Amino acid sequence: MLLRLLTLPLSAPTSGIRYCLEKVAEVAEREMWDEEPVREQLMLVNQAYEEGRMPEPEFRERESELLTRLREIREHAKARAREEADEAGAAVEERRRVVIDVPREIE
Repeated sequence: MLLRLLTLPLSAPTSGIRYCLEKVAEVAEREMWDEEPVREQLMLVNQAYEEGRMPEPEFRERESELLTRLREIREHAKARAREEADEAGAAVEERRRVVIDVPREIE
C-alpha cells in the first residue's frame, strides 16, 4: 500500500493514458465492424451509377469491394456471437448442479 502511494505521481498519469488508449481502441473496433457506413457507401455508389455520374466498370468494381467488406463484417459478427454464446454456455455449465433426492426407504 505504501509503495502504491509513493509511486502514485508516476503511475497515475500512466494509468490515465492507458485508460484513454483502451477507450480509443474500443471506439475504433466498434467503427471498424459497423456495417452502416458500408451500406451507406453502397447506396451512394448505386445512386451515382443510376444518375450517370459513375461509369459501369467503376461501379462494378466499387460495388464488389463494398459487398465483400459487408460480408466480412457480417461473418465477424457471427463469429463474435458464437464466441459469446460459447462463453455464456461455459459459464452456465460451471454453475449447473444436479441434485438427486433419494427416498428414505432406499437409504
